This record gives sequence, structure tokens and C-alpha cells, in this order.
Amino acid sequence: MAYMRGSPADYDAWALAGNEGWSYSHILPYFKYSEGNYDKDISKNLYYHSTQGPLDVGRYPHVDDNVDILLGAFNEMGYNYTDINGKNQLGFMRIQTTSYFGERVSTYTAFIEPIQIIRSNLVIITEALVTKVIFKHTQNTMRAVGVEYMMNGTIYKALAIKDVIVSAGAINTPKLLMQSGIGPKEYLDYLNIRIVRDLPVGANFHDHVSVCLPIIRLGKTATAETFVEKLRDITTYYGKGIGPLSANFQVLGLFKSKYSDVPGAPDIEIRFKGHDSHMYYDRMDMCVSLLTPHSRGQVVLNASDPVFGKPLIYPNFLKDHRDEEKLLEGIQIAISLFDTEVFKKAEFEFDPRLILNNECKNDKRATDDFWLCIVKHFSEPLHNYVGTCKMGPPSDPAAIVDDHLRVYGVERLRVVDASVIPKIPRGSTLAPVIMIAEKASDIIKTSWY
Repeated sequence: MAYMRGSPADYDAWALAGNEGWSYSHILPYFKYSEGNYDKDISKNLYYHSTQGPLDVGRYPHVDDNVDILLGAFNEMGYNYTDINGKNQLGFMRIQTTSYFGERVSTYTAFIEPIQIIRSNLVIITEALVTKVIFKHTQNTMRAVGVEYMMNGTIYKALAIKDVIVSAGAINTPKLLMQSGIGPKEYLDYLNIRIVRDLPVGANFHDHVSVCLPIIRLGKTATAETFVEKLRDITTYYGKGIGPLSANFQVLGLFKSKYSDVPGAPDIEIRFKGHDSHMYYDRMDMCVSLLTPHSRGQVVLNASDPVFGKPLIYPNFLKDHRDEEKLLEGIQIAISLFDTEVFKKAEFEFDPRLILNNECKNDKRATDDFWLCIVKHFSEPLHNYVGTCKMGPPSDPAAIVDDHLRVYGVERLRVVDASVIPKIPRGSTLAPVIMIAEKASDIIKTSWY
């Protein structure tokens, strides 16, 4: 639910790479089209924000004592409270979320549910699996004309009058394209899949690698409750939409490491969450995430069952040594919070016991080698997968779609999801993917009407 747009530098880099119309000045209106920001402090900045869109954006209604302590510690370290979706990304804030009165607002809730009944030209088929894009060869062109899908064991066809739009995500979109014949020729030949177009589908897979360390032990601000108190909280939440159950993690900081070469743009994210529970906890996880990964992986089909088997993901996290170095600096920033008077006064204690059940405990001191060892043991995906159907100009050999999101070499086939992102934005990908959909809507309407 984190609403983070990333840095303007992200989208300017997309445009400089040859994706015309994707610079920050071009895509900012599309962020605002969907945004319905109800936070009185944030929404007053009308240059960056809108209150009119269908997607509710604001802060959680519940704030426990630990939120204020974390914000105070960052302030003591000299960082600025900022709106990370505004002019300055560097600093910290209470995260903006796609929620309203403690309830998640999904893209279905915001965009589909309000018009589902009144739109006669919208048909939603559930519990169905698309197995193939259907193509028609005409003269010297290949055209997408529909899809095959399976429902209750029966194969059906859905034919398109205009475009076929694939929006299955950064893992299932490349899977669908490859099993339909669009992908690396050598690999598809190996699987005996008829080649429609030879493109490097599935490559350029990347994500924000995160290292979550349960090292903050709480004293007087622990939020653990008795069973009776939890029942009370359930009643409060369902009755009024407030209380501990109306919140998730809230404090987030964006920082610039010494390796960043983009002025004013962060490459490290630090966030906090209750260990084992977002509501009732006596220990907190300190999560450091890499916003600008260099390592790249790949998604491929499952050779034993390309259609119904789960795709194989080779993420190659930390393959590039620069990623480890950035995470190390992020951990050092996070650990320095324990030196603040705010942490000491709140009795936030550094307790590494839960991260030492491995060979890292052989290090006698908390050296760089120790923390690099911890990075290797505790790194995990942040599930912001992107890049497997990369957007790029015709001169880019790694590009799958052009700047109008059309698949190269195939007419009337577009991809609209996180897979087209050429380089991951500096933040969670929910808001950028919604922006891409808003812009795609305009692109498609301009093409046909």
C-alpha cells in the first residue's frame, strides 16, 4: 500500500534512454490523474498532488509511540522531514498509503468496482488462465488478434477488434509472451515453441533488494497486548476504522549513499516494522533496501511444463558487488540511530541475537565484513519486480516494447505493467505502475480515436 512515485531523475533517465514522452514533466500529470489525496498537509501542494482522483492516498489513522520516536531520531541526525512524492525525496516521513480509514484501497476498489455495473462494454472473467496470444500472419506483418484462455478445463478464445493488451506483471507477462512464441529464439527452439518474434523477453529482471534485521528491542514502548485488549481493538477497528489494526509500517527514510552519482536522488531506503506483527510487538525490524540495483536476473519458462508450470526466476541478487556496498552504507546509517538521544531515552536497545545464528557470529566485532556477511544471509526481495519486457528505442537490443508500449515486430500487441519499466524507480512500484496504466490509456485512445 506504500504510495511512492520515485525520483524525477528516474523518469528523466527513461526519456534520455530514448523513451520519448516519459520524462518527469510528461508523467507527473498521470500520477495526479489517479491521486485522490486526503492528507491535509500533503494535498495542499497542488503542483505535485491532486485531491480529485479515484485512488485514495493518505496516512494511516493510528500512530503509536514508536512512530514518533523514529521520526525524532531521524530529525536528531539532521535529516529533514519531507514529502517524498514532492520536490525533495531525501529525508524521512510518515509514509503515504493507498488506504482509507485503515482499509486498503486496491486498483480494483478504486478503478473497477465503481463502474463495473454501469459499463456495458466491460466483461470480467475470473478463475480463467490465459494460455496463449493468438496471432495472424498477413502479408509481411504479424498481428495479435486475441487470446486463448482456459476456464474449468475448457479452452476459449477472446478476439480483439483493436489491440491485445497484456498486463500480467513482470513475471507472468514474459511467461505468456514466451509460451506464445515471443522470446529468445534459441531458448524457444529448445522448448519446441514456434517462433513468432525473436526478442530478449524475460531478461533485465530486477527488484529492490532488502535486508531486514530484527535488532531493535523495545522497553517501555512495546505494543504487545493481552487477548482481551486485542478483542477490544478488533471492535474499534470494525466499528470506527481506527486503532492498531488500522495501520501498517509507517516510518520511511530515503538517503543518498556516497556511491550515488545523481544529485538529490536517494539510493537507500530505510523502513521499520514490528517483528512478527505490525500491531503487537516488542521488537522491531530495521529494513534497509537498495533503490538503485545494478544486478540483473532473468525469468524463463518451466521446461517441464511451459504453460501450466510456474516460471523459473533467476534474480541474481547481489551479483554486482556495488549492490552490497550500497546496502552496507545503508546499514551503517540505520545502525547510527542507536547513538541518538531519542533512541536512548526511549530505551531502544540494539540486540543482534536473532541475526547471529549463522557463521557471521564468528566475527568478533561489527566490522564491514560482519555486516557484509549479514547482508548475504538476510537479503530478500521487496517484491517490486520490473524490467522483463523492457521499454526502449529501436536501437536498444534489449528493448521489447517501444515508447507507446507496442511489442516490436508484432502489430496490435501492447504490454502495460511493471515489466516495461526499463530501470526501477526509487520507491515502491505501485504508484508508477498505475501511472503507466494512466498514460497507456491516453496513448491507446490517441491511436484509435
